Amino acid sequence: IDDLENLDEPEISDSEKEIQFRYQEFEILTKKSDSEINIDTDFLKVKNVTECLKNEDVDFTDYFDRIMRIDNMKITTAQLDFSRVEPADADAEDMEPKNIFRSNLEDVKAYPVVENYGEGIFFSFNPTKIAEFLDHETNFLSEWSDKLDEINYDNFSRTAVEFGKHQNWPLYLIHTFSHLVMRELEFRCGYPTASLSERIYVSNEKKYKMYGCLIYTSEGAEGSMGGLIAQTKSNNLTNLISSALKRATICNSDPLCWESEGQGLFDLNFASCFSCSLVSETSCELRNIYLDRKLIIDEDHGYFKKITPK
Repeated sequence: IDDLENLDEPEISDSEKEIQFRYQEFEILTKKSDSEINIDTDFLKVKNVTECLKNEDVDFTDYFDRIMRIDNMKITTAQLDFSRVEPADADAEDMEPKNIFRSNLEDVKAYPVVENYGEGIFFSFNPTKIAEFLDHETNFLSEWSDKLDEINYDNFSRTAVEFGKHQNWPLYLIHTFSHLVMRELEFRCGYPTASLSERIYVSNEKKYKMYGCLIYTSEGAEGSMGGLIAQTKSNNLTNLISSALKRATICNSDPLCWESEGQGLFDLNFASCFSCSLVSETSCELRNIYLDRKLIIDEDHGYFKKITPK
């Protein structure tokens, strides 16, 4: 999608703008070829490695639509709230960009920005498989959604709970998968989760439907070590996913974690805790909530039930 005109229309909410931006990224990574994306490899270089989803022991081709290896990716982070010399009043209503240049022009404003270069792996889930999972596990997912509906919330937690209900189980499914893979990367290539980040692409809206996640390095020199992209080689990718699923079957807090009716912030996690699924707070873009291992590895109803070791 190249048309961004609608993003400036006042009737579009900030949340919808965010979905539109993510959908554009998702469409590029799932629909365009390597050559179409690799226009300037100094800023973004990718390779389609979907063929590595299958080996002689396991086959994940039905579960994912596309896997992209991100050899190089520029990440730009802007600090939106800042002050100079004296701390700003957190309750002030006039927080705005400050003039940090010598010029006296009032319209010279700036945000401090940090640029990093990292590598990563992009997972696009098969939408047909997602739909089949819903059709085959209707009762299981209905019971799961009922647990989400029963969560008590106040004005402070309302936005987080309503967001979870709106995106429902696909958000939990893909977000949990992202965390499990990040935790597995700690063991397979030595990256602590604090040096990894995620970007979740989930929307149930028809015109922005997407199911995927991006795991990438973005802090300091770790981004150029090649550890992540090495995991996308033949056999390594299937071993990474298989091992992540197998490791998720064991939690030191089970059976309390597995049978949980709500834990974590606002009780929005179910079968997920620090022993099995949570990562560093700086690595998770959703505050370590919307997680549930059952949706993925339950031996009777989980998304990967045919793959997960019994």
